[in-house]
Amino acid sequence: MIHHNLGVTTIDVTPPAGIQLAGYAARNSPSAGVYQPLRAVCIALDDCGDPSLLISIEWLGFYDRTVEAREKISARTGVRMDRIMLSGTHTHCGPVLRRDMDTRRHGDLDEGYIDNTLDALADSAVKALAARQPAHLRVGTGWCGISSSRRRPDGQGGVQFKPSLDAPHDHQVEVMVVESVDGALRHVLYNYACHPTSAGAILEIGGDYVTFASDRIEAHHPSAIACFFQGCAGDQKVDARDDDDDGYRKLDLEEVQQRGELLGDAVLRVIESDDLKPVEGKLDWTQEMVEIETDLPSRDELQQHLTSSQAYVVEWAQHHLDLLAAGMSAQRKFDFEVQTLRIGQDLAVVGLAGEMSVEYGLHYRRQFGADYTALWTLGYTNEMVGYVPVQRQISEGGYEVVDNNRRLLYTGPFAATTEGLINKAVARALGA
Repeated sequence: MIHHNLGVTTIDVTPPAGIQLAGYAARNSPSAGVYQPLRAVCIALDDCGDPSLLISIEWLGFYDRTVEAREKISARTGVRMDRIMLSGTHTHCGPVLRRDMDTRRHGDLDEGYIDNTLDALADSAVKALAARQPAHLRVGTGWCGISSSRRRPDGQGGVQFKPSLDAPHDHQVEVMVVESVDGALRHVLYNYACHPTSAGAILEIGGDYVTFASDRIEAHHPSAIACFFQGCAGDQKVDARDDDDDGYRKLDLEEVQQRGELLGDAVLRVIESDDLKPVEGKLDWTQEMVEIETDLPSRDELQQHLTSSQAYVVEWAQHHLDLLAAGMSAQRKFDFEVQTLRIGQDLAVVGLAGEMSVEYGLHYRRQFGADYTALWTLGYTNEMVGYVPVQRQISEGGYEVVDNNRRLLYTGPFAATTEGLINKAVARALGA
């Protein structure tokens, strides 16, 4: 049996009120207050060998801050950068931080806050490493039905941005408990696939349902720190239907809390069950950069979109026409990081650098689930490239395929080869 040591620290990363909030293109007013503080959790883990770090933060994600964050953490701790996994919960009520997209929307970013937060994460990692103690790890799964697909088939080969249980969705909750050698519960790590956007584009800072889920767990186990990791939630949203059951409604904060507590209760049921299985294997990390690319529109297609009623579509078309007129090539190729942590055959964690369609996680569970006691597929890790649909969704169009890439000023949707390239990299990492 391999012995593990684990330490956990948590810090407050709440930005100052008045900062612009990330996640909604149409929200231009600054934040007006805080309904729940934001936090980051740092997990230091080893198998009596080289240490590893997993960090979850209540931000939209790390995006183009990934290299800087890893460099600071590695410099302070000595942990290799390829053994540091950075994960965002993807709250849409956290700070703007993307140098390109958020600067275009909101102007200058609060670089002081961002820099101080990355320094604080590095300090927190040092403390987590110092806090390591011998630990027993156990994993289990549960069920929570607060989410649904937001890509309802329209019956004509396309999709509507409406709640659907007919499209693929994932209600599985993944849980890992960390216990001291005498069996006392110390920490709880959990994973679920659902966009934290249930309150809509409000102006208060907070972590949406995620914050309330962790609060619920810690209220029942005050000595433990709960840590959430976002799953493949690119096309998943809290199933808050309006009165005629035909679209989404915005939840008030009491309703957001109720949804979070339902998830927290699902985690608590797993903790209290007799079905938890030990995690005893050796740690093994892999990291691979997969080159993916976007499709290229024709000049005629760009010209046609100049008459769109959507300002962002006109901006996208004009941007690429200007590049063509200047004889410049638009960026089409992106390095997509596939990072994995395996603990023997007991746990595999797959970190994918995008807002992944839920079908990625479902696919890996079907393909590799029999090889591991537990398999977690996380989206929103490291330097995210945007939404990454599966191949079958491309012909459907929709926000996750077309619209968001235009907001990012990408040339077009990700190519049909994207899913296959990512799947092959994951298969290489998991030993298949």
